[in-house]
Amino acid sequence: MRKGWTDPVKSFALRNLSAILSLVLLLGLSATAFDVSAQSTAVTTQSLSKKSVSTTVTMWSRALGRETTYTVIMPAERQPDTRYPVLYLLHGAYGSYRDWPEKTALLDYAAGRPLLIVCPDGGEFGWYVDSPPNNNYETFLTQELIADVEARFPALPKREARGICGLSMGGHGALSLAAKHPELFCSASAMSGILCLTNHPGKWHLDDRFGPLNEQNDARWRAHSVADLVDRFTTAGIALYFDVGTSDATGAVADNRLVHERLANRGIAHTYAEFEGGHTWRYWDWRISAHLRFHLDRFNELRSGSASPSAVGAVFTDNLHRHYSKRCLAFEAENAKWRKASTTSRPIVLLGSSSIEGLKERQLFPNYVMVNRGISGDRIGIGDRGILHRLECSVFALRPRAVFILNGTNDLSATARTGSPKISEIVATYAEVVARICKEVPDAKIFIVSCTPTRDAYAYISPLIPKFNAEVAKLANGQDPAIYYVDTYSDCVGTDGLLREELSRDGLHLNAAGYEIVKARFLEAMAKANIQPDLP
Repeated sequence: MRKGWTDPVKSFALRNLSAILSLVLLLGLSATAFDVSAQSTAVTTQSLSKKSVSTTVTMWSRALGRETTYTVIMPAERQPDTRYPVLYLLHGAYGSYRDWPEKTALLDYAAGRPLLIVCPDGGEFGWYVDSPPNNNYETFLTQELIADVEARFPALPKREARGICGLSMGGHGALSLAAKHPELFCSASAMSGILCLTNHPGKWHLDDRFGPLNEQNDARWRAHSVADLVDRFTTAGIALYFDVGTSDATGAVADNRLVHERLANRGIAHTYAEFEGGHTWRYWDWRISAHLRFHLDRFNELRSGSASPSAVGAVFTDNLHRHYSKRCLAFEAENAKWRKASTTSRPIVLLGSSSIEGLKERQLFPNYVMVNRGISGDRIGIGDRGILHRLECSVFALRPRAVFILNGTNDLSATARTGSPKISEIVATYAEVVARICKEVPDAKIFIVSCTPTRDAYAYISPLIPKFNAEVAKLANGQDPAIYYVDTYSDCVGTDGLLREELSRDGLHLNAAGYEIVKARFLEAMAKANIQPDLP
């Protein structure tokens, strides 16, 4: 046990046993003020759940220039010499330290779990950053709160036993503080996090923290925004988990997808999920148990020295994964140059795998401004990477006037070899790609390009291609007048149902003659959609 530490609940119980019994009989709980020995004067109260104890502490904060309050939830039954890992659980905007204990069944969810849960007060709009003179919540949490908790309670005082989690504003706080202070935390998670601050100027008093979002203040906004801090997770050694409800109307969905994409672009291990739900306490009450398990699993594996710990930081599974990351980071860099150029021209994006990456757009379409966003080996996005997971850097950041999508053969190869994924799953993910582009760039024309047949070593894929093409063609039939189907298959298939030999260099990829067919069909489609050349 930490020298000089007094168990506040046990001390309270010994001094007030008769009062506890009376209150339990009358109310079924205890709620009484008591003192604890600590480094500063504090007023604490406690309430009992079945197996959890909630203790509230008021302390003086030099960083905030005032008293502040936090709640600690811990096991009701604790061994005298046992210290516990700590999860710092942050509330959202308009909230306080009371939110998690009072608006969820957190005490019940914590029951039986060997950890302390600390719910600090981050101010209604503190954003867990330093904003002088008296809103220095980052300094408070990282320098004062952790020290106070470890002085008062049986907390394990080491990085490997600290995690941080939050919702909405607190979700941003959790991930941003972890990124900026990796020496303090081994795990970080967020629910419905507002993760890209520059997407929300003028909202939730962000301007009070960073000033109006303009050229002068842009760097300050980005210095605290999770979306702009992702590079720090490359070597931080922090396990990451975050989720969002698909009905969330705050902009959190776009923020979370952006952060997920940027982490994936760098090969940074993380778990990201989307569920039905909104920006509501019903959603957070449902999700908090999963987050508690995530952090406990991380604490346990570090304590036990697991032979197969969770992946953290940049992890590449193979050369295709490395190539994916290299291309995506190049896209991000190209987008930045595009923005700085301040051009009014909106490009045409070519989106797909090796058949697009190998397309020489400047040679084939010299009169059009086209941007090649093909990645060899890429798939539609079933899993944790693929086209669905890179739409921001590949499409949205450019605000294109048109998008050509040519993808599917790599997924169909897996289907032919293993039976998974099913064609219906590939098409459903393809439809989600189209839907997201329609939502984010509503005036863009979308061209769904058929997969071409295969032959020789890849002939096993060919029987699946006509069915797949027929299914994706339906996405362009009657749903949206701005979605077109481009048939390159019919010109490339031979009488044997395989790719015509004179059009291929290896049985899978087209040669120059094959790309001439693609050129003709693309030009025909653009004329039909009234897309004029950028250059005469």
